[in-house]
Amino acid sequence: MTFLYPNVLYALILPVLLAAAAWWLWRRRSRKWEVLVSPEYRRELVHAPATWHRVLPVIFAVLASIFAILSIARPVDGYTEVKEIPKSRNILIAIDCSRSMLSKDASPTRLGRAKTAAYDLLDALPGDNFGIIIFSGDAVLLMPLTHDHNALKETIEQLQFGWVSQGGTNLENVVRLALQTFKRDKEADAKNALVILSDGEDTVNITYKTAEAARQHQLIIVTAGIGTTIGTTIPDEQSPSGLYRDRRGQHVVSKLNPESLQYLARQTEGQYVQLSDGAALNRFVKDIADRLDTTEGKEEVRRVPNDRYIIFAVPALICLLLTLLAGTRWRSFRRSGRRGMTSLTAAALFCAGLLGQEAQADTHALDNVTDLIRTGKTEEAVKSIDEMLAVPDLAEETRQALEFAKGCLEQKADNPKEAAEAFSQALLSPKPALQADSHFNLGNLEAAQARKTMTFSRPEGEQQQARLSSIDDQIKEIDVRLAKIPVAKKHVKEAVKRFDDALSAYGSHEGAASNKEEMLRYDKSLDEYRRQLEELKKKLEEEKKKQQDQNKDQNKDQNKDQNKDQNKDQNKDQNKDQNKDQNKDQNKDQNKDQNKDQNKDQNKDQTRTKTRTKTRTKTRTKTRITPKPRKARGTKMK
Repeated sequence: MTFLYPNVLYALILPVLLAAAAWWLWRRRSRKWEVLVSPEYRRELVHAPATWHRVLPVIFAVLASIFAILSIARPVDGYTEVKEIPKSRNILIAIDCSRSMLSKDASPTRLGRAKTAAYDLLDALPGDNFGIIIFSGDAVLLMPLTHDHNALKETIEQLQFGWVSQGGTNLENVVRLALQTFKRDKEADAKNALVILSDGEDTVNITYKTAEAARQHQLIIVTAGIGTTIGTTIPDEQSPSGLYRDRRGQHVVSKLNPESLQYLARQTEGQYVQLSDGAALNRFVKDIADRLDTTEGKEEVRRVPNDRYIIFAVPALICLLLTLLAGTRWRSFRRSGRRGMTSLTAAALFCAGLLGQEAQADTHALDNVTDLIRTGKTEEAVKSIDEMLAVPDLAEETRQALEFAKGCLEQKADNPKEAAEAFSQALLSPKPALQADSHFNLGNLEAAQARKTMTFSRPEGEQQQARLSSIDDQIKEIDVRLAKIPVAKKHVKEAVKRFDDALSAYGSHEGAASNKEEMLRYDKSLDEYRRQLEELKKKLEEEKKKQQDQNKDQNKDQNKDQNKDQNKDQNKDQNKDQNKDQNKDQNKDQNKDQNKDQNKDQNKDQTRTKTRTKTRTKTRTKTRITPKPRKARGTKMK
């Protein structure tokens, strides 16, 4: 059995020193208490712990450290040869080395941030071929495509401003050089990638012709903007003021100009990301790498060591557990409350995050902020932190820790915008733990915003009215809810991204992992909620259509009934009018006939009467005998 890292075995002296220090402390422990207790009553009054209770934790701790060191030295039992044909993708990394990359609005500088992003890319894709391009006014192939990541890292580490003689920033030369490099390596027909790390101050604007050539050769460009849109001055060691000046003697302020970078990424179906907000570039490049073509290399024989570290790792873990068990005073442990443990943990975390820096700030001010936080005076604590941040010579690590504390206070006071700004400033910290916590809190802000977007509430007086609303009103309300679902999903996506960044910065961040799972479940519930709303909307629309059809049928029936009634009324009126007319005509005719008949009868009667009178007169005249005159009474006839 051999060790891959034999130099680690020198650390075995540490357990020996630990055992010697424990024995020395035990021998020097104070026994002044013996003066206060009489030897006769010492056994009854003094309850000293057993000897094994003091010795066993030390023994187990020494053994655990010994086994842990042996395990870290990585014991192996021979090697196994494995033949494999490597398959890799080709990616070029272009790093901006212009003067503006010396600005310090990214930690430590823009150029330093670009180097860190390049290291992350190499670690994220260990099996792929990478090449290095440096550029400013001109572009130079510093390292051709290679599988040797160690050589790439050494080259990137030595990279400095001034390696490219021509000043300015020319992104067009970078794209042309990348196309020539892939063409020379006979990889022009395959899908390749170019990652540009720059602040985007393109002094020669990129042309459409160059972007179209990149798109035709299937070159996917991922651009990363480094810096802030607010900008800052450019340092210059040769200047008396320490700042770079232009020809007129004015200080030059460099800002992030993402337009050209966004244009290149958009034209080649790539991706643009701004690194100044702490985003992880390797996650975006991994997504792009899945779309690249792989090329097969020569067959290689790789020796894989047969690890046997487990035979020392398991005993180390067992001894560590025995150390904890043997050193715990169970009676005291049971009597101590959880509230005290929680307070102690919170205080330790706060001190580690805020006061554990190499602080150059005023100790009295820090104590004042701590007292204000403990007493619940959030607004006054934020004001005190702002006053401390206004100090010009404040250390950067202390500044970032104060920004994180300010973000926690603003988040507690329900000021999400101010909290997000503070956490974004804390992301500039070089410490992975603080970066992870900042990403975690930013993800929590996005998660809260997602839930707030999907919160619907009405006053109690409107709830009854909402139940009685028409189908159109219900459809409108469903449309409003459907319109808010994409907004909520956008916040959920951003929250998941933040939690991933937290895990990338600090892999053992349990809160980020659990919150990410919760957000993924919430995203699925949003999809299910959208499906239910769409089904409900479809049912309401069908019901609305049925009601419209029923209204049409009712209108038709009403029109028919009205027509029938109108026809009946018209027929009745016509019949009445006809009957009246007929009766009138009949009465007229009857009256005429009666009058005629009466006149005829009268005429006949009259004629008859006349004839009768005539005949009578004639007969009378014929038969009439002239009478003898009568003698008047009292007279005498002559």
